Amino acid sequence: MNEKYVISDKSILQDIELALKETFFSDKTDDFLNTDQGQTDIKANVFDRYNRALKYTVPWVSKATDLEGKNIIEIGCGTGSSTVAFSHFAREVSGYDIDEKSIAGARRRKQIMGIENAHFHVVTPENCIDSILEHHPNDVDIILLYAVLEHQTIRERHDTIKKCWDLLQPEGIMIVTDTPNLLCYHDYHTSLLPFAQMLPTELYAKYMRNSSRDGFKDDFLNHEDITLEALETKICRWGRGVSYHDFEICLGPEYYKYIVCNGFEPEIMGYLDVSQEEELLRMYIQQRQDLNIPFAFTRVFLNFILKKSETNCTELPDPPKNKIYSLATSESNNDELQRLRQIIFEMENSARWKLGSFIAWPYRKLKEIRRQVR
Repeated sequence: MNEKYVISDKSILQDIELALKETFFSDKTDDFLNTDQGQTDIKANVFDRYNRALKYTVPWVSKATDLEGKNIIEIGCGTGSSTVAFSHFAREVSGYDIDEKSIAGARRRKQIMGIENAHFHVVTPENCIDSILEHHPNDVDIILLYAVLEHQTIRERHDTIKKCWDLLQPEGIMIVTDTPNLLCYHDYHTSLLPFAQMLPTELYAKYMRNSSRDGFKDDFLNHEDITLEALETKICRWGRGVSYHDFEICLGPEYYKYIVCNGFEPEIMGYLDVSQEEELLRMYIQQRQDLNIPFAFTRVFLNFILKKSETNCTELPDPPKNKIYSLATSESNNDELQRLRQIIFEMENSARWKLGSFIAWPYRKLKEIRRQVR
């Protein structure tokens, strides 16, 4: 069904590429656009994200709801790839973005492709949600957050999740897709470095000189000349990551009851197979009796759908058990697990550990008092 919407006409693809070079890429030099990174960016914005949304994301979302006749709001629509892909199946799609060049490119794309039911709006980070509420005073059916939450500050992100959730009609859905997980070992999204997204702001900025991503690392060469707050915002705009903590804070401790798709459906697995580090994170979560974290938040890239009405999580697909997971959880490895648990127990009960906890106690107490005062 979706194949008929794939753009095969080379002249249309060339027109879209030219339109994006005149808008979205207008501040990029030919030297950059001709590099491997530049060509990858062009390809991603011209047709890759559009085709991937058609092939995988739209069929995946269709598991949670019938798109026909629905109104969709996409926040952080960029150059309109996913917006236009969903417009073929929905009644109306409205895209919002803070970047004027992106919206200009999205409008040119819409015009070239002859799309009439997609609309694009430029907003500021401060008035984004208020603008959406102004344009959509009534409940909406679907909120699409396609690779956007990781580019927001924490305050913006939580404001987006909370207010968009309130805006949804009773059976409405919120789609979080192609969003890097803050809890993974490697940053595949931005810096392309291991553990980078876990670093505190100043250390992050200093260490980015080691990134292989030229345009990205150059942006931090003069990091010492800007404030810590501005530096944090810069890192967020590039994209740092999202975790289950955001949704637990915004939607409450039982947020997991709203998950109707968790990223292990065949449509997502078709292009994002389970990796070893995902299995390791899942093993850790399962072995901790005090954690109640959905499997959706063990993926390197988060792809899950929340439905306003509560659902039964047992109906969600289980992650596949690959070699590393099977070996680590088999009965033959019980002795090794017991040995590791004993090491941890002995460490936590050692004199050095207890002394360190005693020394750190005043600092923890002071931090707690300050938090209560605020």
